[in-house]
Amino acid sequence: MKKSFARILLFGLILFTGVSAFYSSKLDFNYDFESFFPQNDPDLDFFLDYRNTFENDNDYFLISIGNGSSVFDSTFLHRANLFSEELASINHVENVASPTKIKVPVYNSFAFMQIPLLHLNNPKKFKNDSIRISKSLEFSKTFFSSDYQSLCIVINHSQNISKAASDELIISLESVIAKYNFTTIHYAGKVRGQKTYLTKMQFELLLFLSISIVLVILFLFLTFRSVFGIVVPILTVLIAIIGVLAIMQLSGKSLDVMSTLLPTILFVVGMSDAVHILNRYIEELRSGKAQVDAIKVTFKEVGLATLFTSITTAVGFITLLMVPIKPMSEFGLYSAIGVLLAFVIAITFLPSALSLLKPPKISFKKSNRSFWNKTLSTSFLFVLRNPKKIVITYSFVFIAAIIGILQLKVDYKLLEDLSEKDPLQQDFRFFENNYSGIRPFEMAIETKGKNSIMDYEVMLELDKLDSYLYDNYEAGFILSPLSIVKVMNKAAHSGNSTYYKLPETEAKYKSLLKKINKSVAKKELNKFLNDTKTLARFTGKMDDIGSRQVKFKNKDLATFFNTNINTSLIGYTLTGTALLVDKNNESLALNMIVGLALAFLLIAVLIGFIFKSFKMALISIIPNAVPLAIIGGIMGYMGTNINMSTSIIFSIAFGIAVDDTIHFLSKYKIESGKNKSSLYALKRTYISTGKAIILTTLILCGGFISLIFSDFKSTFLIGSYVGLTLFLAVITDMILLPILLVKKKKSL
Repeated sequence: MKKSFARILLFGLILFTGVSAFYSSKLDFNYDFESFFPQNDPDLDFFLDYRNTFENDNDYFLISIGNGSSVFDSTFLHRANLFSEELASINHVENVASPTKIKVPVYNSFAFMQIPLLHLNNPKKFKNDSIRISKSLEFSKTFFSSDYQSLCIVINHSQNISKAASDELIISLESVIAKYNFTTIHYAGKVRGQKTYLTKMQFELLLFLSISIVLVILFLFLTFRSVFGIVVPILTVLIAIIGVLAIMQLSGKSLDVMSTLLPTILFVVGMSDAVHILNRYIEELRSGKAQVDAIKVTFKEVGLATLFTSITTAVGFITLLMVPIKPMSEFGLYSAIGVLLAFVIAITFLPSALSLLKPPKISFKKSNRSFWNKTLSTSFLFVLRNPKKIVITYSFVFIAAIIGILQLKVDYKLLEDLSEKDPLQQDFRFFENNYSGIRPFEMAIETKGKNSIMDYEVMLELDKLDSYLYDNYEAGFILSPLSIVKVMNKAAHSGNSTYYKLPETEAKYKSLLKKINKSVAKKELNKFLNDTKTLARFTGKMDDIGSRQVKFKNKDLATFFNTNINTSLIGYTLTGTALLVDKNNESLALNMIVGLALAFLLIAVLIGFIFKSFKMALISIIPNAVPLAIIGGIMGYMGTNINMSTSIIFSIAFGIAVDDTIHFLSKYKIESGKNKSSLYALKRTYISTGKAIILTTLILCGGFISLIFSDFKSTFLIGSYVGLTLFLAVITDMILLPILLVKKKKSL
């Protein structure tokens, strides 16, 4: 490459980097829970209509406050009341339901009244209040904990709240919470979850990239022992990262919990291309070639292999487009763009830089080369002398892996990404142990024919369903038209808790309906009915038991409904945000298998085309399928579930791991074309390419290992399993692949 042209290219890259840096600096962070809903799905369409009729099921905030002892304490309750009033004054808060503000409806012989649930100004009545509350099912594990050591305040905030409003709301809420400093306090809700995730994402983006850079610098120093060998590869990759971040910003994409991994992954993946090119360049210089000739040979032989590896890696990421979850499909798309951009930068920046810089001093040192030649020659002889033992060992390992794979389960919890030590996770556990949980439960009940939800015979069926949901499905805090009717029936009997049930006869029920229609309860009732009274909302809370257990509960619910409920009167549809996320996980296993099969097929076709050999295509797949199977087996034995995060491990790992195989086979093809024996060509490939793929794998593993420092469980697992897969893949390429090539040498 002429130096004048090299300078022009470098100037263009500097300009590109400057513009990209400007736009990438404008990227913002966003964690939109609803982006994890399945796209173009009938269940999503139903939920959106359902939400328009009623309200969103996760636009709430729960705050539990305690006194260190019984909540029936005058000082504590007065502070709780002031606390509730201040919460109600916060911007974006629409309603606050606090035990200190609740009025209990009561009919007496004279009129309809509403009496306080708690007589704040008359502590002498606290004992009677506590007895009445303990007997009232509608208050236990809803507004009061099961041990009555704390009470719960429910806040409803603006529907489908924006990120800016959400940030403002959580700051205000936490300010009020800190101001009152109750003995015990636990709080949870979507706005806190968003803040927690976004804060961690911003921190971890810089953390992972910093750790990766430090580890990569260490590996590069140990490999090349020069500033040249450190600065040139890092600049190459950083330009590509800045470029893809700019593309994201210009296309309207924000950084989310998935895309925060992108800079780290691109850094370590892009480094592979640079190391292969630099290693070959130095080897050519050591063989006595002039600088210009060394550059030409390097990019002629390694450049093409690097193009193929970039394509295969991009294919691995592109298969994520099949996943109907927006953050995951976008992660796959931008990762693929980044990988291809890294290749373009490598083949433009590296030759320009190499032609303008003096040859590195390391290219004149022979000791490093002797070490690698001796070590790899010994390894090569071991492989040739023990083919049967190696094949048998891999066979046993593969069988054990298949057994482990059969133990894999699809399961996901809403806060599975957070460790048990995380404050938000601990608060979730508190609400599960002391209240009715925090996972939303939503069920739509629709009448059939000309029936109305408020018909007595329909209410009788809803009563059976309600009992099942409490006793068997283990949902709680259930609100519905039925619960309003029960509250008003209790009110009609002077607040006697034994009457928290449906009236015993239709005549009594109709009489009660007349009272409801003339009271403030009518407004509350209509919150759970559509205008035609043909659709009802059952909403509640439950423990976050995982999508697998919920699936079993849903099957049992379907069986109960079809055998115990009059299905000619009503039908039901489970819906809600939690159910939509669960549905994603149900389809993930199939999407993962289909995506991985597609990646295998595309890469096999590519390799078959390159070598014009079907057998070579098969050979290339085997040393990459085996490590994936081993990782799948390990995941099964370790109890790692398949979910939205772990399902992408295989696609990422395969797309990257196959690069070593392509470099190995490409070099083998070149050596085979030099009229040397197949065994000699294989040995030259093993020694020459072996060093490069071992070094790049160490760099890749080091980069992915940085992810184990994440507070997100899924990120930790991705780093651990992808790093382990790459390590197993390079071992397989160095041990099993040569044996396969020896066995199939006649087909080459």
